[in-house]
Amino acid sequence: MEGISKVDITVDLRGKVGLVTGAGGHIGGGCALALARCGADLVLNDVREDALAAICNQVRGMGRRAVPLLGDSADHAVVQRLGEQALRELGPVFVYMNVAGQAMPKHIVDMSEAEWDRTQDANVKSLFNWCQALVPSMLAGEGGRIVGLSSVSGKQGGDLNSVSRAAYAAAKGGVMGFVRGLAREVAPKVTVNAICPGLVINDRTAKLLTARPQMMDQYLMGRPGEGADIAKALLYFVAADWVTGEVTDVNGGYYID
Repeated sequence: MEGISKVDITVDLRGKVGLVTGAGGHIGGGCALALARCGADLVLNDVREDALAAICNQVRGMGRRAVPLLGDSADHAVVQRLGEQALRELGPVFVYMNVAGQAMPKHIVDMSEAEWDRTQDANVKSLFNWCQALVPSMLAGEGGRIVGLSSVSGKQGGDLNSVSRAAYAAAKGGVMGFVRGLAREVAPKVTVNAICPGLVINDRTAKLLTARPQMMDQYLMGRPGEGADIAKALLYFVAADWVTGEVTDVNGGYYID
């Protein structure tokens, strides 16, 4: 039957540009390295200069170009300026992975309005900001892939034993809603999807697991996630040109719906 004789899921990004925000962290770094291995040149954003320099050096060590963009993704004016720089230096972005975000462990009655606003801005507005900067060139060119980072907290309301409560759950739920809505606006040239991780290991979560090792009892796979686990889901969405508006769980069996 026509259409099933050849199944090719190889992701070849040679000659294409990827942009990863929050690139200095474990998830962002894992995603950046995965895209580089597939041949992409990268624009990398973070607010931490040392972490940004380190991941750029790793990407360059793989023979790919890496442009560092230091700045806060939650700041609209900053992102518009950085977006122009990205397009100027490497050309249209084909893959945009939004990892930039911020946890909020405070109970809703203990947090300030500014803390609420910052949580929403860091997780949802950052995605809006970069989409405004990048989508016009995607639509005018060959299209592209947008992947937002949500969280299992956006589905199940957060976890009182970890670092995410109602404000964070609201923000990550907002990412899912934005992705589904944007998918309708930019189809068919651009696909827009989201990844919902469970607990991914980093310096902060490693301390949490040391204090509460019983948390792993809830994970069917028996281990916390790693940046590479999220990167594999990203590559799926890059390859899957008939998937858009989708939200996929990558959580080691912590939450199943």
